[in-house]
Amino acid sequence: AVVSTQSGMRVAVAVGNGKGLLGVGITFHPRLLEGLAEAKEYAYRQLVHFPMTEDGSIPYATRGRYHRTELHAIPIESHKENKGQRVVKELLDLAGYKNVAVKLFGRNPVESIVKAFFVTFQNFESHQQQADRLGRYAVQFDPQTYFMPKVLAKPRDDSRPVPYSAEIHESSQKFR
Repeated sequence: AVVSTQSGMRVAVAVGNGKGLLGVGITFHPRLLEGLAEAKEYAYRQLVHFPMTEDGSIPYATRGRYHRTELHAIPIESHKENKGQRVVKELLDLAGYKNVAVKLFGRNPVESIVKAFFVTFQNFESHQQQADRLGRYAVQFDPQTYFMPKVLAKPRDDSRPVPYSAEIHESSQKFR
């Protein structure tokens, strides 16, 4: 019986311009220097633009998941350093995000963290898109105004809203 084993290492390289562009290249190579050059080339080929607000933050709290790795991102006070696990913090800095805190849940291999980062930070909707999709008002509760709701967007059509899970549970209880 012939047993073959791969000898080498997984190499990950991230490149960014600090203004919304980020690329990550991951490769497996037996030699480190050649693997770094190959991963860097892949990273430059896969540059992606990440949306951000005028001050470089994220528009609202969001979460994303890739397999068993989940990221929860929230905007924090201005003039604060990005907070998060080492790999996530480096990706935030390379992309140019500011004032963002990210909590990592689940497994944390680098490849899964990178893919969860891309899922989390590329799927922002405007407030109007959220309101239209859910059929509900998009509101913000600001502590400076004593948590009075401020309407950010309202649904364009008067279709029935998408029910929350608690509403589905309540409606199923009524028919028993």
